[in-house]
Order: sequence, then C-alpha cells, then structure tokens
Amino acid sequence: MAKGRNEKLAGVAPAQVARTWAGGKLPRAVLVVGPEGALREEALRGIRTAAFGKGDGGMNWVVLHGPASANEPNPLAPAAILDEVCTLPMFGAPGEPKVVVVRRADLLLAPPPKGEKQDADKGSPARDVLERNLAKIPGGAVLVLEVAQPGGLRTTRFYRQLAAENAVVNCERLEARSWGGGDAPLNVEVERRALALGLELHPGAVAALLERSGQSLGVLEEELAKLSLAFGGGEGRRVKVTEAQVAEVCARTRLAGPFELADALAERDLKRALETLGTIFAHGLGDYKRPGRVVTNETDIAMRLMAAVTFKLTQLQDLRAALDAGVREPEAFQAAKVPPVRADATRRTLRKHTAATLRRAMEALLRANLDLRSSLGKQEALEKLVWGVCR
Repeated sequence: MAKGRNEKLAGVAPAQVARTWAGGKLPRAVLVVGPEGALREEALRGIRTAAFGKGDGGMNWVVLHGPASANEPNPLAPAAILDEVCTLPMFGAPGEPKVVVVRRADLLLAPPPKGEKQDADKGSPARDVLERNLAKIPGGAVLVLEVAQPGGLRTTRFYRQLAAENAVVNCERLEARSWGGGDAPLNVEVERRALALGLELHPGAVAALLERSGQSLGVLEEELAKLSLAFGGGEGRRVKVTEAQVAEVCARTRLAGPFELADALAERDLKRALETLGTIFAHGLGDYKRPGRVVTNETDIAMRLMAAVTFKLTQLQDLRAALDAGVREPEAFQAAKVPPVRADATRRTLRKHTAATLRRAMEALLRANLDLRSSLGKQEALEKLVWGVCR
C-alpha cells in the first residue's frame, strides 16, 4: 500500500524545479499539486526561473484564475485557457517561452458533482477538454495548472499522463518531528529556509517553532522572517537562534487538531488534554484535510472533537477486549485497522488502560453527549469529558 502511494506521489520536488527544467526543458503542461501553499509558491518561482532565467518573463508570463466556487458567474473556461496558451504575446520578448499559469484550478479539474452519471476516469468536461488538447500546445508554450486539493485527481488518466512525462510537482504537507533529532522532512526544510535567511537554528529552536506555529510551512516562513529581522540574519551574515529567542520573537499561532485531544485523552494526560482543549476554543480547530482552514463554530468544533474521541476510545476498547480474550497482537491490531506507524504509540497507550478504565471512559463519553444536548456550554461539557476520562 505504501509503495503504491509513493508511486502516485512521485514527481519533481518543488526545490528542484528550476534546475530540473532549466534550458528549455519545461514540459508543455505542468501540474503543481498539493495542499502546502509555500511549496506551491516555490514551485511556481522555480518554473519562472527555468523559463526566463533571471528575468520575470514580462508579458510572456500570464496568470489566470480558475473558479473559486461551483456557482461563480462567468468562470474561466478551458477554451479561454487554450486560446491564451496558443496565442503569441504581441509585446513579449522574442525567443522566450510563453508560460500560462492557471491558479486555483481545483474546480476545473474536479470530477462532476455527485449525482451526475459520468465515468470518473473520463474526467469533468473541463478536464476532458484540456486532456484532449495537451498534445496540441505549441512548442515554446507551457501550461501550468495549480491544484491545492487534488481529491481523486491522482487516480485519473489526466494525472497519470502528466506523471508519466515527469510533469508533476508534488507539494504535499511535510511530516514534522517536534522533539530532538531534526531529520523529519519539515524539520529539514525549516532549517534549509532558515539558513537562506542567515539563521542557524538550534535543534531546540526548531522544536519550539513547530510547537508555536504548527506544521504549515507558510506560517513557519513568516516566523523565520521575524527572526531574521529581529536578529540581523542575512546574506553574508549568519546568526545562531535559540529556543528562548524563538519564544521571545515568534507568535503562538499553532492550531490543534481533533486527534490531538483524542490522543491526550487516550493517554490519560490531563494537563495536555486541558491545554489542547483551551487552545482549540481560543484559536479555533485546525482541519487536517484542508490546511489553512480554521473551524471556529463551537457546535462544529464539539462535533469534530466528539467524533475523534469516540473513534479513539472505541478502537482502544476493541483492542483491549481482543487482547484480553487471547487474540495475538498482530491480528488484533490488523482487525482494529491500526497503521504500522501508530503501532508503538498504541501499545504505550494500551498499557495505561484496563477494561475497567476504558469502560469508565466510554461512560464519560456518553455523559458528554448528553451534556452537549443540554444548556451546558460546549467547552464546559468537553472539560467534564476530559476530567471523566483522565481521572
């Protein structure tokens, strides 16, 4: 399974775009896809550099915008995109390629709305038109499509065709490690960008940045810029930054997700659970499916938190019951759909529970469901849940 996913995500790394496609090697069509906005911006800068070197392309660099909603009046049409790609600029520099960038192309390439009978692999009408005409893009022209939320796009013929031509730039969110040892992809990327700003981050400083700012590379870049301004890092000058300096300069903008509360409750960590709950109701709930989106409606927050906690406690209860009944651990974990990367953490959590503690936790969950239907405040009801599970 992991291998299949890696094959789907194979492509050019955003940081390697300029070098990979320099000297007229840009494909006729490029797909920049993934939820990490900072990596998409880096990919687009790399494409611009590959096409125009140190210049900015002038009128040979054209940016269009796809529809922001399904009901947008006069949305960008595939015919308009293809017309722009095939039309030479009147005042463009001779000999330079023409690059047409379609930002926010998610809806253009999305499958038809639910209820419409259409073969998903044949695509939406817009994607079908673009797919049929990719080979007709004239030499010296490049079409770049930016997609933040790919959905099922990676399973389509359109995506497979571009991937086979090595014309996909994947901008997935990078995994982080918030403790010592900064070999996780996001930690390495933060250190690389810090060095470019003249900052040498102590390992504790990287951990502090992740703790305060979360795992959005765009937000982390903003915090690195603050550190550079505060301590004078820059070209030809490198300064060391400590954990204390990060706490002094950087804002606490990190959002917590629903499973952070669920994990804290499962581990019966009262302090962490209450802190996480306070952060969520103070700053909003992070949505891992839509990076950058913040859920602030208290009813929506409560529903998402209860769903995550219910899933986590039910999974632990099923595992505990299976293990107590003599089922071998590998079979129990497989039946409960525990991914291998979570196996060690799940074992540690199980050691903190017996059948009795999990029964009390489920009773606290039931009471919380009833409290949320009463006049009790959402945060207060969830705080009662925390105390009930962790006591």
